[in-house]
Amino acid sequence: MAIWNLNESNFTWIDRLKLAGFFLNPKNMWTMSRKVQEFEQEMSGYIGCAHSVFVSNGSTANTLIAMFARDRLASAEKNTVVFPSVTWITSVSPFVRLGFEPKFIDVSLDDLSLDVHLLDAYLAENHHKVALVFITSLLGQTPNVKALKELEAKYNVRVMMDNCESHFSTYEGKNLSSYFTSTTSTYFGHLLQSVEGGFVFTSNKDEQEYFTMSRNHGMIRTLPAHEQARYQNPLVDDRFSFHYLGNNFRNTDVHASVGLLDFARIQTYIKKRKSLYKVFTDNISPKYILPKTFANRENIMFCLPIMTDDSQVKIKAMQYCVDNGIETRPIISGNLLRQTALKDFGDYHEYPVAEFIHNHGFYVGLHPRVTPAQIKTLVAFLNELVA
Repeated sequence: MAIWNLNESNFTWIDRLKLAGFFLNPKNMWTMSRKVQEFEQEMSGYIGCAHSVFVSNGSTANTLIAMFARDRLASAEKNTVVFPSVTWITSVSPFVRLGFEPKFIDVSLDDLSLDVHLLDAYLAENHHKVALVFITSLLGQTPNVKALKELEAKYNVRVMMDNCESHFSTYEGKNLSSYFTSTTSTYFGHLLQSVEGGFVFTSNKDEQEYFTMSRNHGMIRTLPAHEQARYQNPLVDDRFSFHYLGNNFRNTDVHASVGLLDFARIQTYIKKRKSLYKVFTDNISPKYILPKTFANRENIMFCLPIMTDDSQVKIKAMQYCVDNGIETRPIISGNLLRQTALKDFGDYHEYPVAEFIHNHGFYVGLHPRVTPAQIKTLVAFLNELVA
C-alpha cells in the first residue's frame, strides 16, 4: 500500500456530516438544480469569466468544445484541430470522433505546453485549414498566453484550452482559464474535488447558451425563461424543444455540494502547494530538469515532475518509489503519438521533446497531505543518483 499517494481525499468528518444533512433535507434535489447553479457562480467569480457550465466530467467538457467546433468553427476547408504532442487522450478523441483531422505539434520543456514557435510556423502555412488550436496546460504549468493570443489574432484562428491540471495557476495576476474558452476537471485526483465533474469556462454569452443547452440534450428549457424566446420552434412543445444535437452531460446537486465544500478551501490548497513545491525546487539538484519560472506566470503545481538527461536515473528513481510506497505516473501520455489509438496520425519519432519526456520523465503526487520531510527524503535519494 502506498504511503505517498498521487492524491488523497480532501474531505473531513465535518464535510461528511454536512453532506449527510444535505441528503436528509427533503427540500434538496439530488439531480441538477440550485447547487449546480451555485457552484457555477462561485467558479465564475473565482476564474474571472462570465459563465461556467458544470458537466459530468472533464472529458465531457472537452466533448462540448469539440461539438461547438464542429457546429460553429469548422467548414469543408477548416477541418484540422491542432493539439500538443503531450496531452490527454480525451483532449483529442472527441474531435477525432467528430471527423476532425488532428495535427500534433511538439511541446516545449520550458512550460510543457505546445511550442508557440512551432505553432507559428505551422499556422503561417496552414491557418486556412485550421478550425481550432486546442492547447493543454500540464501539471500546473502556465503556457505563454501573450504569444498564443497574438497568434490567435494574427491568423484569425481560435485558441481554446484544456486546463484540467492548472486551474489555480495565473498569468499576469489573472486566472489562466480566464484568457480562453477552456475546460477543467474536478475529478477526485485533481486540484479541486467534486468526486466527478468538469467545467467549461467562457465569457461569450452565445457560447454559454450553446454549452448549457448541449449539456442537457440540446433542450431550450435548460435556459432561463427570458432567454428561450429566440430559440423557440412553433412546431413543437417548448418543454421538449431540441435546438441542438445535444447529449446528457449534466452533473448533479450531489456533486456540486461536494465541490462547494472543497471550493471553500482553495486558498489553503494554493498556499500549501506553493510551499511544498518550493521545498522541492530548493533542494533538488540542478541536474534535474524542471519547467522554467517566469515573472508573469504563477504556477500552482499539480505534482512533482522528475526528469533528467539520463534515462537510467528515471528507472532507478521509479524503482525507489515502488520500494518505498510512493505512487508514480508517467508525465501524462508521454508522447501521445506512441498510443495505439493514435498510431495512424503521425510518426512519434517526429516529436523529440515529447520523446524526451516519454523516456526521461515521471511524476509523484503533490497534495496538501504530503509533508516537507517526505519531499526532502525523496530528493536526497534523487540527488545521490546524479552526484
